[in-house]
Amino acid sequence: MPSSSDPAQGPPGPAQLNGWKDIATYLGRSVRTVQRWEKDYGLPVRRFGLSRPEGVFALSREIDAWLLTSQGASARAGAGAPETAGGPAESSSPDSGTKGERNSVFGRTSVGRMAIAALVTAAVMAVLWMAWFYRHQRREAVREDATVAEAPAAWDIDLDTLVVSDRLQRTLWTHRFPRGLAADAYKGSGAAPRDTLGGIADVDGDGRRELWFVAKSEGGPAATALYLFEHDGRVRWMYQPSLSVRFGKETFGPSWFVSRLFATADPGGGPGRALWAALYDAALFPSLLQRLDPRTGKPMSAFWNNGYIIALALDVADNRHRLFLGTCNNEHKAAGLVVLDALNPNGSAPAELEKYRCTSCPPGEPDVFLVFPKPARFGVSDQTGAVERVSVLADGGVTVGAQHASAGRAGLAVAIYTFDAELNPRAADTADDYLKVYRALVSQGAARAGAPATVDPDREFFPVLRWDSAERRFVTVPKAAASR
Repeated sequence: MPSSSDPAQGPPGPAQLNGWKDIATYLGRSVRTVQRWEKDYGLPVRRFGLSRPEGVFALSREIDAWLLTSQGASARAGAGAPETAGGPAESSSPDSGTKGERNSVFGRTSVGRMAIAALVTAAVMAVLWMAWFYRHQRREAVREDATVAEAPAAWDIDLDTLVVSDRLQRTLWTHRFPRGLAADAYKGSGAAPRDTLGGIADVDGDGRRELWFVAKSEGGPAATALYLFEHDGRVRWMYQPSLSVRFGKETFGPSWFVSRLFATADPGGGPGRALWAALYDAALFPSLLQRLDPRTGKPMSAFWNNGYIIALALDVADNRHRLFLGTCNNEHKAAGLVVLDALNPNGSAPAELEKYRCTSCPPGEPDVFLVFPKPARFGVSDQTGAVERVSVLADGGVTVGAQHASAGRAGLAVAIYTFDAELNPRAADTADDYLKVYRALVSQGAARAGAPATVDPDREFFPVLRWDSAERRFVTVPKAAASR
């Protein structure tokens, strides 16, 4: 927790820091140091990318807030002794006066000799103090480095075993599961990114780094479970959901696949991390997002969606408490964006058709519910789109990556939408492989030939659909629409 004294503040700089170099400059540290701070102390660094290597960026306000936390303080304390700007002592030139004048000050009087002795003594004391201070700081840095080195820093799997190592790649502990783990699921090329299947962070603000892990084995829902491990490998809790829900007239459950877990800052501003578990039925419909208590693993909230949950982003700046979910919308076979109150993320997604509405859920709807219909060039495709990423911008706006189609190795056709802080659509563009995917699907007979050779986002990607709670239906929203 922050102390009562004035905390160290980050230097002034831009609201958004692009790349490791900008982040390091903002914090006054080396790139290697800030990369270690992200890994060991939870420095809030964001990643933005699709299938190619990701770029990183950070928001200065989030870094400033992090510097006030116990993790930020620990990071600075472990950085070693502060650098000093001192150099060689400045030498003086001989006095232009006469030798007799110099002797009158330092040569022939006892006062001069005493002054010289005092200066020498002070210099010796300063050197001794600096030597002691350096050794003390070095010992503290070594002690801190040893503590950090023994903390969990990385994880991997070996058949049916989770292997956890420190930053020196030494094995700290292992955990063996009842079944062999599905190795392909953890390679980062599967349906869920690797960082949503396992992660290391101080989840409860106690200064120790816990590890959460989604165990995926071959088989049905019973072969998946979510674990939270203590820093030393003890199991704090294991979560396997068992519940039933009704959409339309059909009942789903009681068993569910644990799809992925998202770890964010606490929306309420508390220490530690918020853990959001995404679950789904075997038919990929419906799905459920639950916030879990890091101490017990018990659900603290529930939001039901009529399609898969792919991505999550949290916005708590400027008194906003918004939780963004990137989803599939099965009703329209299109990508969807759900915006919830992060302090009360409960309810279910609305729908015009009863079969896609939760008929057993408590009342409650998203603050905003958007759908991104596929353009005409992909209109005959039976694929269901998905919002695969959401990024919150410094001004409160968001960018959304909406997948329109997939062509296997040819890649994904992704449209990039930009919204202002009021979630009005302002612009759209395409990711690199958009036309490549279209041509591949045409050659496979899965897309209609004859579409323009170039993409006009303003014409093809708008309007989007927004749920109107008063009219109980979707309404069209063109580009640059006025606020609701």
